[in-house]
Amino acid sequence: MRRIFLGAAFFLLAGCATHYYTIGDDRVNLFLKIPNARVVYFASSLDQYKFRPAKKMDGGIWEITAPSAHEFRYFYIVDGVVYLPDCKLKEKDDFSAENCIFVPDM
Repeated sequence: MRRIFLGAAFFLLAGCATHYYTIGDDRVNLFLKIPNARVVYFASSLDQYKFRPAKKMDGGIWEITAPSAHEFRYFYIVDGVVYLPDCKLKEKDDFSAENCIFVPDM
C-alpha cells in the first residue's frame, strides 16, 4: 500500500515539473521546477553520480551548476525518489534505467 501511495504522490509531483538550462561561459545552470519538493539532489557522470544538493530558489525552482565544456549524463533525486525530467536526449544506463544527456553546443 505504501508503494502505491509513493508512486501516486510522485506521479502528481512530476506532472507539474519543468526542466530547462542556461549556458554561460564555462558553466551550465540546470533548473528544475517542482514547487512541492522538499529536497532535490542532482547526480551526474561528472563526479561518478555523487548526490549534490540543488539550491532552492523562488517559485519552487531548484538550481544546480555544472561545467559546460563536456558531455555528461544526469538525473535527479526528488524527495528520495529518482526523477528523470523531460530532456532532449536520453539513454539507458547499465541498470536499465534512463539518464538525461547534456551535450555542449547542442
